[in-house]
Amino acid sequence: MLVAVELDGGIQGLMAVLRHPRPARLGDGHLVYVDYLESAPWNLKGAADPPRFLDVGSILMAEAVRISVEGGFEGRVGLHSLPQAEAFYNKCRMTRLGNDPDYYDLPYYEHPGRSGIDWLVSIGESP
Repeated sequence: MLVAVELDGGIQGLMAVLRHPRPARLGDGHLVYVDYLESAPWNLKGAADPPRFLDVGSILMAEAVRISVEGGFEGRVGLHSLPQAEAFYNKCRMTRLGNDPDYYDLPYYEHPGRSGIDWLVSIGESP
C-alpha cells in the first residue's frame, strides 16, 4: 500500500506499507511493516532553509500506526532504518533492536505492544 502526503499541489512525502502481517520481534503478535518512508528533501530540517512543510514524516508514521490498528495489530509497526533516519525513529519512540545482518545490516525498529498508540496520543493524534 502506498500512502502519500499531498499538499500545495505536490507530493510532500511517501510511504510504502506491507499490509501482509509479519511476526513481531518484541512480544507476541504481528505487525505491519513499513518498507519505505520518505519526506521530500525540501521539507527536511538542514536540507532546506527553511523547510516548506514540517512533520511530514510524523504524519506518515502516524498513518502507519493507524493502519496497524485497523488491521487488528494494536499499533505495532516494524521497519529498517537508514542511518540518517535513526534520530527520527527514536523521536517516534520506536525501539531499536540492533542491526539486522539479514537486511543490509540496517538497524531494525519496532513499536511493540501498544507503544505506537501511546506515541500517537503523545503527539495529540488519535488512533
